[in-house]
Amino acid sequence: MVKIRLRRIGTKGRPFYRVVVAKSSAGRNGAFVETLGQYDPVVKPTLININEERALYWLLNGAQPSETAAILLNKIGVLEKFFEQRPGQKSSYKFLDKRTAAMSVSSAIEAPAASAPAAPAEEPKVEEAAPAAEEAPAEA
Repeated sequence: MVKIRLRRIGTKGRPFYRVVVAKSSAGRNGAFVETLGQYDPVVKPTLININEERALYWLLNGAQPSETAAILLNKIGVLEKFFEQRPGQKSSYKFLDKRTAAMSVSSAIEAPAASAPAAPAEEPKVEEAAPAAEEAPAEA
């Protein structure tokens, strides 16, 4: 079986990865079949440089991405193209829905809070009750 996964080449404290196609029995930094691209999580914005055409080729020929590799492929749109061509494969990537949904929710929460200062909440309008008609005290 062939997998698409990350191969660490960075130094201590400064990770840098190559996205490679390797046999599943090979070690993390062992032999690989082809290099598809690179991923650098340290720089801001994060560097994701993957050859989409070759990644799609390997997916269509049965390569299974690791969880992290699948998330990277999803970010650049390769998995979307793959699912268009093979819709039945979507069920095997359930972790993508959970993780990307969680990431999109957290980024949606953080983005507005970071970009704009919090506006004071509007006070709800309270309708004032009509003043009761004053009754004259009954003279007895």
